[in-house]
Amino acid sequence: MKPYRITEMAHKYVGYDMITNHTALPDYPVARVRLLYMFLNIRDNGKIRAYETSALAAFLVQLGLDTHDMIDVDSTCKEERSMRSRQLKVLAGDYFSSLFYQLLAKAGQIEMVSSMSSAICEVNRLKVGLYNKLKKLLPTEEYLKDCTHIKMGLFQSFSHLLDKPLQNLWRLLLAELSRCEVVLGEMKASSMLPEERQGYAYLRIMETGTVEDKEVLSRRKVDKREWSSLLVKYHVNEQLVHKLHQSVERVQALVQELKGDKEQSELTAIVEPFRAALAMQRRAMQEG
Repeated sequence: MKPYRITEMAHKYVGYDMITNHTALPDYPVARVRLLYMFLNIRDNGKIRAYETSALAAFLVQLGLDTHDMIDVDSTCKEERSMRSRQLKVLAGDYFSSLFYQLLAKAGQIEMVSSMSSAICEVNRLKVGLYNKLKKLLPTEEYLKDCTHIKMGLFQSFSHLLDKPLQNLWRLLLAELSRCEVVLGEMKASSMLPEERQGYAYLRIMETGTVEDKEVLSRRKVDKREWSSLLVKYHVNEQLVHKLHQSVERVQALVQELKGDKEQSELTAIVEPFRAALAMQRRAMQEG
C-alpha cells in the first residue's frame, strides 16, 4: 500500500502566506481523506496513481466547505483585521473548492466532476436543513446525526468507485470516523461560551436542564464561570467522551474486516488521533 501523502501534496495549494498570515483555516479533514485514500488504494492494488488525485480533490473541496463555514455572518462593523480575515475566508474557500475541477479534468476523471458537484449541492442542502432545525430546540442525538451526515456527504460520492464487497465496510467506517470528528469538534467548542444558541453543549443543557437553568441560558448570555458550572452540572464533557469512546471502539472492531496487515495498520493509524484525544480528555477530567 502506498503511504498516505495527501496532506503534503495539498500544502502547495493551502500554504499561501496571504492566507495563513491573516486568517485561520479549519482543521484538515485528514481522517476521512486518509480513509478514502486507503480504500481507493485497495481498489487499484496500489498500481494506479489516479486515486491520489481523487483524494486530493476531496481534501481541497472539504477544506473549502469548512472554510466557508467559519465565515462570520455578523454584518456589524468590525476592525480592519477582522474584516480582512473574513474576506480571505470567502476567497480561500472559493479557491479551494474550485480546484477539484482542474485536478479531476486534468486526470481525465470527468465523471467524478459531476459526482462531486452533486455531492457539494447535497451537503449544502443538509446544512440549510440543519440551520432551519436549529431555529427550534433540536434533540442532541439528532443534532450529532445530522452533523455526521454533513461530514460524510462529500465522501459518499466515491462509494460507487469501490468494489461492492468493500462498499458496506467503507460506509460503516466513514460514518464512525465522521462521528469521531463531529464529537471531537463539539468537545473543543463546549469550552467556549455559546455565541449562538446551538451546539451540543447548549442543546444538551436545554434538553435536560432545570427550568431555571434553561431560562437563564435562553434569556441572556452567561459568563465563563456560569457556563463552566453548567457544563459540569449536566455532565456535558462526560457525555461527549462516552460518545467518542463508542465510535473509536466501533472503528477498532471493524479493523479485522480488512484482509491485509497493511490495511489494518493503516486504519489503526487513522483512528489513533481520536484515541489520543480520548485519553487526554479523560486525564483532564480526572485532574479537574
